[in-house]
Amino acid sequence: MVNRAQVRRAKPKKVDTCKQATTLILTYLMGELDSKTTRSFEEHLMICPDCVAFLNTYKKTIQFTKSLQYDEIPNEMKKRVKEFLRNKIKLDPDNR
Repeated sequence: MVNRAQVRRAKPKKVDTCKQATTLILTYLMGELDSKTTRSFEEHLMICPDCVAFLNTYKKTIQFTKSLQYDEIPNEMKKRVKEFLRNKIKLDPDNR
């Protein structure tokens, strides 16, 4: 994983390709790009509807995952899943 301090100190980048833009999306959304790279990233977005769509999908994915709640799996369900997996392993001829 990239250290956030390293990202902030990174050399400003010119964003010329979609591949470059997509590698910067999370850092951009976290507000951790330097000003020159942010400007270059946003200039790319002005001419690239595909990257805008990707950015919007990324934003929605983050919002959705933040809204998920963890609920404990009921014990009966745990037992049924374990039993299913044990039976599946026994039936698999490649699993010896």
